[in-house]
Amino acid sequence: MGRLRAAAWACVGFLGTAPLAACDDRAAALSPPPSHRGAASAPCSVLRAEPPPEPPAARGAMTLPALIEQVRPAVVTITTLRALSFPDGRAGPALPFGDRVQRVERAIGSGFVIAEEGLVLTSDHVIGDAFGIEVQLSDERAFEATVVGRDPTLDVALLKLLGAGSLRVASLGSSAPVRPGDGVIVIGSPFGLGPTVTRGIISATSRPMGTGNLDGFLQTDAAINPGNSGGPLFDATGQVIGIATAIHADGRGISFALPIDEVLEILPELRETGRVDRGRIGISFQEVTSQLARVLRLPGRMGALITEVEPEGPGSRLGFRPGDVITSVEGRRVEHARELARMLRRAKPGDEVELIYKRDGVDRRATMKLDPSAPGEPSSSWRAQEDRAPRDAQQPPFGVLASDALGGARIESIAPRSPAAGRLEVGDVVLDLNGAPVRGGADLTARLGAARQDLLLRVRRHGAPRYLTVPAR
Repeated sequence: MGRLRAAAWACVGFLGTAPLAACDDRAAALSPPPSHRGAASAPCSVLRAEPPPEPPAARGAMTLPALIEQVRPAVVTITTLRALSFPDGRAGPALPFGDRVQRVERAIGSGFVIAEEGLVLTSDHVIGDAFGIEVQLSDERAFEATVVGRDPTLDVALLKLLGAGSLRVASLGSSAPVRPGDGVIVIGSPFGLGPTVTRGIISATSRPMGTGNLDGFLQTDAAINPGNSGGPLFDATGQVIGIATAIHADGRGISFALPIDEVLEILPELRETGRVDRGRIGISFQEVTSQLARVLRLPGRMGALITEVEPEGPGSRLGFRPGDVITSVEGRRVEHARELARMLRRAKPGDEVELIYKRDGVDRRATMKLDPSAPGEPSSSWRAQEDRAPRDAQQPPFGVLASDALGGARIESIAPRSPAAGRLEVGDVVLDLNGAPVRGGADLTARLGAARQDLLLRVRRHGAPRYLTVPAR
């Protein structure tokens, strides 16, 4: 996950990194009983930075402790057991298993009850490949759990508590009206300490993280730590508006939650069939930065830039190429790659989708029939790319050493003050330069030395293709 890691993953080792609209039958199938729903909807102003001008009693508002007392019974702690295999001879307690040893790892995450018969929502990475799942309620009752459904694309899992009934449920709200500055609370089990409350605000919305199909996260400064993954993000009225998903590896106070509206959209299908079927377009794509737009001769930042086309996939059959820019889907303009990813997540196998794309500045039109995705396989993938400022034009144009690599040229070193610094990275494999394949290190070096204009490169970084630009001067 680059510089981001899923919160529950960080607890591996302590207790024992992936990168989508509300559901019509939410009220009938997913809302709590009326006795809980009304209380959870009561206003709460105590999450403001300053105390309310009137006492809570005078305004009928719920105090923060009262709000927490009401919502906490719906939050659960999830303990999973997983078997890890290592080469024989590793130190530490282990069980023999052929020529390898197997040891059991215990990890902890969080979740919340969405139906009184014992349905629990959590993150898919909390469950992973566990062979045993136990869910503990806030009153310390524990239940064995089975997996009802999983959606790796959204990183969501639905569990059923065996033998449970008449449980307190969380009230599911909507993430659509959420704004930066709104007060939020997080409840989960960080580091396995048990139910823990943290408080903060929404720092940003629609935050892409460059982790593949997932996009549009809610960013918050409320503390989310290892063990919080899968737990609820509540708004100031006690409604769930997100699922705690990831923490930033280098920063404190930077955490992310999956908007609940994205989950509600797929929840009925997940509950009924155990999975979410999506149509597969068979391409990878990324955002168009201002530098890419200039090199591609686009009128501005727009669309989704295709970086790779899967052989024999729907995109390949229609003749898509890396470097094409998709600008419209079903008559809707695509401003950002994340919008295309969101549209495709809602498409089903067999759907026919009308696309408009640009190639060499000319608009083209295509109608694509989507293939079914294999279980856990994304319908498409995209990566966020930072729009970095150009380097000092007076510096040497390039200071790149490259060697031969399968399919291109591998970057071995980059001079600190060259235009490629901060754009190319050591280990990148350059596949194309200005639309033409790179035939090895010598070929790349010669073409870089002869460059007299900004360069458009397609590289493979950490196994995924992406486009980037490098100024020639």
